[in-house]
Amino acid sequence: MAKIMNVVFGIGIAIILFIVVLLGINVFYPGPNFEDYNCTEPKPIEIQVCSPDITVSQCYTLVAGKQLNETFWQEKFDECQKRFEADDKVYARNFFYITNIVGVLFVTTGFLLFLYLASMINLSVGAASSGLALVFFGFIRGWQATSDKLKFILGLIISIIIIAYSVVINKKYSK
Repeated sequence: MAKIMNVVFGIGIAIILFIVVLLGINVFYPGPNFEDYNCTEPKPIEIQVCSPDITVSQCYTLVAGKQLNETFWQEKFDECQKRFEADDKVYARNFFYITNIVGVLFVTTGFLLFLYLASMINLSVGAASSGLALVFFGFIRGWQATSDKLKFILGLIISIIIIAYSVVINKKYSK
């Protein structure tokens, strides 16, 4: 029964730590919100029907004026959307850094807890699992905003850390 409780609490700790970190990031470093950019969506193009009491030339001038206006608002919207996307890319890159740093700290904490306080297996497994989930989630969120070199280097470092921790734990407890 104690083993089952350790598993349940380990999973619970992992989930709660993961959620708390994501909420903390959202509270202290919120991402850009598209609505805050006040991007006015262009109105749908209206089909212009000229009244029979104007000339063809006047009708063309009227239609051209509406098209220029619509093009102007579309360009404004596109420009606003590009500003949002640029800010979101910076946020995604920073989110990648934050979650990877916190994730490695949680994995290290879980490793140290397991190494020195083996009786607290639920805490150590919960911390390590949430750290791994944060690293994974950070890679997903920051994938497009982070260079492949940086992702490779950071992924390699994290892999080495996790493998080294696993080797140490396996050597210590394989007896």
